[in-house]
Amino acid sequence: MKERFKAFAEKHDELWKFIKFSFAGVSSFIVQYIVDILFHFVVFKGLAGQTVDNEVFRFLGIDSQMDAAYAYFIAAAVGYAVSFVMNRKVTFDADSGLTSSVIMYIVMVVATVFIAAWMKGFFTDFALKHFAWAANDKGEITGLADGIIFILVTSIPFLWTYPLQRFVIHRKKKIEE
Repeated sequence: MKERFKAFAEKHDELWKFIKFSFAGVSSFIVQYIVDILFHFVVFKGLAGQTVDNEVFRFLGIDSQMDAAYAYFIAAAVGYAVSFVMNRKVTFDADSGLTSSVIMYIVMVVATVFIAAWMKGFFTDFALKHFAWAANDKGEITGLADGIIFILVTSIPFLWTYPLQRFVIHRKKKIEE
């Protein structure tokens, strides 16, 4: 069985990398979701109903509830850190320069986090305005609606994070022949 698995992995190297990347993504998603729930509904519970009001958020057009926005940023940082380590070490077995990989990864993550934060604010506001089931009696987002939005917001960036990590960030040095 072990030999068949090894043969499959060698024969389908790119597919195997994609499977490992997906596994790392699901693993970091679970960590990120737990952190998001903890911060959103426990740590920042007192901020529920208050909208974010700062220069960066206004510039990006993010109009979101403070508890959701702050929880997302913290959860995303933790989730992306887990993803970086898993993908560098396990998925792509990268041996390119760590410093350049970290810098490129941070640039990708910062852009992704801001895009996702904007999406979270957009989807949250949209759900609160258009779906009665998405709001509780205080006008705050429900856990179910927040969960659906979280899945959307964390899934969409997969479209650009795999190619960037596979071909730009976590490279293998070329073997000279």
